[in-house]
Amino acid sequence: MWFMTRGTGATALVLLTVTVALGVAHVSRTKIAGLPRFVLDKVHRNVALLALAFVCVHVATSVLDTFAHISVLDVVIPLHSVYRPLWLGLGAVAFDLLVATIIVSLLRRRLGYRTWKATHWLTYASWPIALVHGFGTGSDARTHWMLLLTAGCILVVLAAIAVRVSSGWPKHLTVRLSALGAAALLPLGLLVWLPRGPLAPGWAKRAGTPTSVLAAAAGAPSASAGAGAGAAGAPSTRFTATTSGSVQQSEPDDGNALVDISLSVSNPQITTMHVALRGEALDGGGVQLTSSQVTLGSGANPDLYTGQVTGLQGNDIAATVTGGGRTLSVLARLNVSPGTATASGTVTVSPATTQ
Repeated sequence: MWFMTRGTGATALVLLTVTVALGVAHVSRTKIAGLPRFVLDKVHRNVALLALAFVCVHVATSVLDTFAHISVLDVVIPLHSVYRPLWLGLGAVAFDLLVATIIVSLLRRRLGYRTWKATHWLTYASWPIALVHGFGTGSDARTHWMLLLTAGCILVVLAAIAVRVSSGWPKHLTVRLSALGAAALLPLGLLVWLPRGPLAPGWAKRAGTPTSVLAAAAGAPSASAGAGAGAAGAPSTRFTATTSGSVQQSEPDDGNALVDISLSVSNPQITTMHVALRGEALDGGGVQLTSSQVTLGSGANPDLYTGQVTGLQGNDIAATVTGGGRTLSVLARLNVSPGTATASGTVTVSPATTQ
């Protein structure tokens, strides 16, 4: 169910993006040689219905998956859930708006054009709300493929807005410039919020994930669990997996710099790794290490294990991390490409002694 929830959520976002882009670009006034206007209208309508279908599956699988205990009321009533109430509540708002828009569109002839047009604007509101919902509560918010997918969706909508604003330029110039300014707020806001929010370590707890869910994800025994409960996500044997991701270094500040490494790991249990290195900036890149933080985990909980770097030689990083009563030894051997700010290589994780 978790995989279905993730997959249908991402697909629904793409379909909703296409729906919004076609609507913003005003397909009813678009002319394409050899293609009647009603064809674009039908595409717009059917893509919206398909998006709703995927959203419904996304909602249903979220409810059926009992790990986070999301109820039917949680997906239709904002802020009702105990699991990440704000971010799941945004998903409920987007779902309600989308359902209302589809119903009014299907009853357009009976309700009249004005009612339909006024309600139809709700689709445009549901898109950014759904986008923020995905970052706030989505399991894949920190993965590179999801970040690229979301960036692509934003660019498509911005392009549609540019097409709409440029049509008839420069009439109603104030309105057009206001629309461009409002459109720029979303990507700028995300650039400010994401590094301190969903992309930063510890987001699962700060987002409002209940302690019981965090404990279950980390494998910590709950009050009703036996003393011998194992750690979920802890590898039972040593493994070596390929890894790839991004490397970012901040501008030196008083001689100190921060190197931030975000990696995806090709392992079914440990799928993400994040390394933060702080120290004196070195010529040619890198730092003379003074402090560090290392986190390992999965898409659902990227902070299952936390610890520090124990050895740093070139691009080889050794670390020890703990979580859920387990200690893991980690060795990352990376090839860093300064020109593209990317890294690839291997990660070896070994179980250590129990704490």
